[in-house]
Amino acid sequence: MFNSEQEPLALLIELTPKLAKRRYRQSIYEAWDNQCAYCKAEATSLDHVIPRFKSGSNNRNNLVPACRRCNTNKASTKMEEWYLQQEFFEQIQLDRIKAWTSQELVDLFQESYFNLQPNIAV
Repeated sequence: MFNSEQEPLALLIELTPKLAKRRYRQSIYEAWDNQCAYCKAEATSLDHVIPRFKSGSNNRNNLVPACRRCNTNKASTKMEEWYLQQEFFEQIQLDRIKAWTSQELVDLFQESYFNLQPNIAV
């Protein structure tokens, strides 16, 4: 899943999957000014807003930058439940995280093969 139609083109320029993954992760850090989405400290990792073991995806809208302390502390707790209990909680940051997670992604493979075939009467 991509955030815009241009992202897959940028990934094609990359020579290796490792570089493509680095660019993908870096774009998330840059969107948040390299700050933890929760406490605004320097981000050192990406946190799954919906944890992977609770069926969270690796899609861009489920990943936010986090400092190691927040990422470890949140663990597999529901983001909003955990964040509301933190001393550094800010409603503006919660709203920003929610907006990030609800952004619409571009699915380049939305049209199935069968939808592209002409109708044939049987």
